[in-house]
Amino acid sequence: MKYLNSALFFGTTASTAFALTASDDASNYATWNDTDNQGTGFAAWSLNDNNGSVEAGAVSVFAGNFLGDSTVNSGAGDINTTGQSFGMYANQDVTSTVNAFSTAIRSFDSTLSTNDQFTFQLALNYDNGNKGFNIRHYGDTVFGFDIGTGARINVGGNYTDSSNIAIYEYGGTSLIDVTILITSANSLNYQISRTSAEGTQGMLFSGSVAGIAAQTIEINNFEFYVSATDNGDAQNNLYVNSLSVSEVPEPSAYALFAGLAAITLTLSGRRVSATQPLSC
Repeated sequence: MKYLNSALFFGTTASTAFALTASDDASNYATWNDTDNQGTGFAAWSLNDNNGSVEAGAVSVFAGNFLGDSTVNSGAGDINTTGQSFGMYANQDVTSTVNAFSTAIRSFDSTLSTNDQFTFQLALNYDNGNKGFNIRHYGDTVFGFDIGTGARINVGGNYTDSSNIAIYEYGGTSLIDVTILITSANSLNYQISRTSAEGTQGMLFSGSVAGIAAQTIEINNFEFYVSATDNGDAQNNLYVNSLSVSEVPEPSAYALFAGLAAITLTLSGRRVSATQPLSC
């Protein structure tokens, strides 16, 4: 029993190292409004748009946010939890001189630090207008990803960007997985991958951003956005879901867990063997 208890302890230690420090998804909400917060480890949502802007006596801008199924009438990928995701839209009349926008901004309860890993999912179909996210220091972008007639990496300020970039082609039922890992006090790594019915699949964008500390930047919030899409068709929407921040162990911690597990299994095996009756 002593060895069993040790094995359970090491297993618990390893799983604790991956513990979530922040988590939220659309299944926690009955509605999605400004200042809502049903998650943990994040501040309240700040939802902004210019819906209802009037030109020549008529409403010319339509923008906002909602909860909805990412797959219904949209042609986007399935990122739902209990049938819904966070949805955003922004379009304007063809004669409008004002670009529609909708943003969803949220702060982390604690500034991201080394070994923090921020993950979430996006879903979309058409890539007109602009749709994407920014990882930010207050109102300044440290790292971002924009989809608009293709896709591009956005590195703010004077940060250096070392990336492996694949061509982003239009493709229906697009589901995008995003991982941002803080690797040191002044750098982060990113991976952006996609699955879809058409176009390039797998890892599309990966790389690093350095020089964050040199600019006295702390990553304390993030923003999702949509702007100036062609029209109100659901296929122009952006969907977001499954946000989490977890603490990833250092490589040395992985080695320690693996070594302890191996020792425990070896000792347990010896104990079991010692108690087996001898065969004739």
